[in-house]
Amino acid sequence: MKLLKPTLVVFALAILPLAAPLPAAARTGVTIDFGNVAVGYRDGYRDQNHRYHRWAHRQDAQTYRTQYHDNYRDMNHDRDRSWNH
Repeated sequence: MKLLKPTLVVFALAILPLAAPLPAAARTGVTIDFGNVAVGYRDGYRDQNHRYHRWAHRQDAQTYRTQYHDNYRDMNHDRDRSWNH
């Protein structure tokens, strides 16, 4: 009986690191799919059906601009008169 309590303490301390959350670098990454974006703007984007959407995350505009610079317009969507509003 005297060994049971120290054994449980040692066991609890041994598995404690397994219960800790993973650091951010070890977590799986999130990918962004821009498949429905027709034109990107600073404040959002127009989809293939000509509907306007705000970017879900602030960084999405910069990511889209970097990856799809031919379809990005450095203006707010309401300034673009090439679309039928």
